[in-house]
Amino acid sequence: MNKIRRALFVALFTCVAALPLSALDLIFKVEPVVMFPLQENMGVAPGGIIQADVDLFNLLTAGLEGGYFYEKPAATDEGINTAFGGINLGVYYYPLSRMYIGLGGAFGLNSYSTQIQRSGDSGQNQKLDFYGLYYRGFGEVGFRINPSLCLNLAGGWSSFSAGKDLGDAFLSGPYAALSLRMGAHVGNKTKSSAINVRIEQESDVFPVYSTVYGYEPFGTIFIRNDEGAELRNVHVSFRAGKYTNSAKLCGSMDKINRHGTAEFPMLADFSDEILGFTENGKISGEIIVEYEFLGKKMSTVESVIVAVDNRNAFIWGDSSALAAFISPDSQEIATFAKEVAGITRNNIYTGMNANLQYAIGIMEGLRLIGMGYSEDNITPYASYHLGYDMDSIQYPLQTLQCLSGDYDDLGILVCSCLQTINVPTGYIPFDDDFIVLVKLNMGAKQALNNFASTDGLVIDYDADQVYLALSMANIEKGFTASYKAGADVVVKCFSNEDAYYDFIDTTDAWSNYKPVAFSTNSSVTTPKQDALIKNIKAAIQDYISSDIEAVIKRARDEGDTNKLGVALVRAGRYTEAKKEFQKAADRGSIAAMNNVANILMIEKNYTAAAAQYKKILDKDPENKVAQKGLENANAKIE
Repeated sequence: MNKIRRALFVALFTCVAALPLSALDLIFKVEPVVMFPLQENMGVAPGGIIQADVDLFNLLTAGLEGGYFYEKPAATDEGINTAFGGINLGVYYYPLSRMYIGLGGAFGLNSYSTQIQRSGDSGQNQKLDFYGLYYRGFGEVGFRINPSLCLNLAGGWSSFSAGKDLGDAFLSGPYAALSLRMGAHVGNKTKSSAINVRIEQESDVFPVYSTVYGYEPFGTIFIRNDEGAELRNVHVSFRAGKYTNSAKLCGSMDKINRHGTAEFPMLADFSDEILGFTENGKISGEIIVEYEFLGKKMSTVESVIVAVDNRNAFIWGDSSALAAFISPDSQEIATFAKEVAGITRNNIYTGMNANLQYAIGIMEGLRLIGMGYSEDNITPYASYHLGYDMDSIQYPLQTLQCLSGDYDDLGILVCSCLQTINVPTGYIPFDDDFIVLVKLNMGAKQALNNFASTDGLVIDYDADQVYLALSMANIEKGFTASYKAGADVVVKCFSNEDAYYDFIDTTDAWSNYKPVAFSTNSSVTTPKQDALIKNIKAAIQDYISSDIEAVIKRARDEGDTNKLGVALVRAGRYTEAKKEFQKAADRGSIAAMNNVANILMIEKNYTAAAAQYKKILDKDPENKVAQKGLENANAKIE
């Protein structure tokens, strides 16, 4: 029996020793009990049980118990007093804030005593004591009155043996109880409202990524629950006064157990005010924790400090992150780009790639207002874009106002202007240049119909898209020089098998790095219209001389009348183009007949154009091009 006692105490000591003694949660139970023995002649046995347990992991309990039953057999005048004590283990759960469910069992030693009449003349009673083992299993369900107190209904099975053999039961059967469960905490004291909040910033906040932080965390929020019960339906948000548009929901959790810690991503809905940071600094923010505690909605607000870098801060590594500086939404950039685009549109060459002509307009517009290269002496592009030190990047408005910038600053400005007028862009950072890519919205097969060679072009064969390369190192010299230098850089790079380049499509990069619109509501310089028109026409003529003339020659050599006519249109040589199309039209080509009519419309010979469209419709009444063309011609005649 002594061995059994030692085993019981060793098991309990092991459970307690595994806990941090500086802070223990204890559970006490007081249970008035009624047992219903199944043995013959045994009556109802009232009694009581007291438990003292240690709470483990908000799920298990382990501890000591003691109890007493009084049984008076029907055939005797003397009662049986049963006392017992041992260890118990249990599990519990709160399926609802106020509802408690528990299961458990106990094992230990029992003793019982009774009085019997001694034989002989004296008639004295003799007290008899017996010892054995007992076990019991129980379940309980109840109502949680407050975090520390539950009133439960319990029931189970108990069995008390008359010896070491548990099967030799003298008293066994079901029992019912009313259980009062009380909790207590020893060790570190907790506040009446103990929701502890702390944050860990993975890095300082970069203002240029202000929109990115709405879905990509810049730190972690830790919520520790030292309340007396679990928190349910927990919602954690972050706000920082004027620096945020609203409180951003960082995450939700169904439950945080007592003494449990939960982690949430630290997100923010930053406002444009964050772009006002011209130096590294800190902002005061608040973590809002909303939760239900025992069915009641509650909240707590904890102040935190967030480190913020200056608005121009940037660390290279992922070149696509640079796209966050490329913004089509800056008011000042839109003013400049749209004015230039309007002038370009009014002087556009029919048949020539529109995106190319808008790129000419933007480059020449920047050239006319005096835009030029200026090396950043503190964080030069040539060295900083290859490392991981903190770089300083200008927003497009800053570059436009300063009329200068490093290669990357100029590239960001050009990309922003083009994206503003819906011309898609990309970029490639090279060691000694920054190449802006202009998406021409043409496939690889069309490239030789527009350029002398594809060698200086960047072609994405997977997407079947062609990009024009513009060198930012030559921005001061205008479009033609920038285009030629960009082509040379591309040829040099692609001819070197060991060369590395990072091709970034701006629109694709925005899927991860949303653009930030930096605006100061200030005025910007725009080019004079007459000078811009002159420069655009000169640049287009350079392009015609370098590329379209080569396309014309190639088409003549191949004897391709249609291709030759299209190339002549792009060169603005409409009379020659009309003659080439007419040759094919005379052979019955409907497409060539439409091209002849289209040139007549360009020449503003609307009557002749209408007559040509009617000829087409006589041959092909359902021809959509001719139907629309005739409608437009008649509208001009009227």
